[in-house]
Amino acid sequence: MGLNWKSVTSVHVSEACEVYLNSGGSLPKVRGLVIWYKERPLPAKAILRIAYCLANNMPPEKELKFSSSEGSLRFLRSLGFQTERLQAVQPVEKD
Repeated sequence: MGLNWKSVTSVHVSEACEVYLNSGGSLPKVRGLVIWYKERPLPAKAILRIAYCLANNMPPEKELKFSSSEGSLRFLRSLGFQTERLQAVQPVEKD
């Protein structure tokens, strides 16, 4: 059975962003699919996983299997969030 993404609201996504930011430790550099929250890029898949768990009263450590893609970004945008795909930065070689 698939996941019920209709249960996830913008409130769940905002709460998920706060949970992620307050999880302690240093945050890794983010690339790939991101959601912008308080002027910071956060990994979209991690935020969606936490938001889904919050929306469905599941433990936050619950493993969910889903693919993040442009559809994930569109879903987050439909809830009012800014999203984008960040490309990996290639180091500049010096001569």
